[in-house]
Amino acid sequence: MIRLVAVVGIALALLGACAQPASYSAMVVDPQTLGQAFDAPQGPADSYRDAIVVAPVTGGKQTSPLWTSQVGNAEFQEALVRSLIATKLAKADILTNPGTANGRYRLEATLQNLQQPLIGLDMTVTATIAYKLTEITTGTIAYENTLVTPATATFGDAFVAVERLKLANEKAIRANLTKLIGELYALPDQPATGGGRRSS
Repeated sequence: MIRLVAVVGIALALLGACAQPASYSAMVVDPQTLGQAFDAPQGPADSYRDAIVVAPVTGGKQTSPLWTSQVGNAEFQEALVRSLIATKLAKADILTNPGTANGRYRLEATLQNLQQPLIGLDMTVTATIAYKLTEITTGTIAYENTLVTPATATFGDAFVAVERLKLANEKAIRANLTKLIGELYALPDQPATGGGRRSS
């Protein structure tokens, strides 16, 4: 009986909507909200301002319309790049000409885990993303951390479960990127000769 109810529930969910991938625009950090998330200074230190390029991200998963919403590498990459541009950590040319864009630092990002609930009226998704910021010319690691951010989408946010999960995914990634920006803003200015620790 329990199994039958579960099958019927899944069928109804599939009839209600097909899963859609996360929207990059919903994951981009809004610089106007940075002060609400943490005690943000006016912006990054001079050595990091417009100085970051982004390596291809890893760890994303493609969405199957018949299963659950996921965050793919393409959406994650776009959200990360646009967030850095919006917060003055990267120049706009890394979006228009990523192969030729120049920067002092290279940021690597790996989406290690997107923990999702199987079911629920309120859905909480937890994003775990590893970041490493390296000075390109010296190989010095300026920043390295793994950030974990939960976010919840409620029944009031979306009636259909697959849409609610999509919203929770987007909120979790946006919260993670917001936390990243806060930590990059907190980095002290570095002379051109480099600082931090050498990459092994």
